[in-house]
Amino acid sequence: MLLAWAPWLTAEYVVNRVAERFGGVDAHFSYLGQDMVVKDVPKKVVRLPFVALVYFPSEALFVVTFAGNIL
Repeated sequence: MLLAWAPWLTAEYVVNRVAERFGGVDAHFSYLGQDMVVKDVPKKVVRLPFVALVYFPSEALFVVTFAGNIL
């Protein structure tokens, strides 16, 4: 039950994991045709059993597993 709940998957943690994939929060990302710093890209976090979804609206979706891996 603890793995399904995954209390360590906080919004801050999963956003930081996705940012690390791009080289950190100061890395550049092309969001809707505009070059932006990752920390300035709007993000939404959705929690589901075993995973958390990090969504860049109209652009990308990243799945962070309970182990911290990004799919």
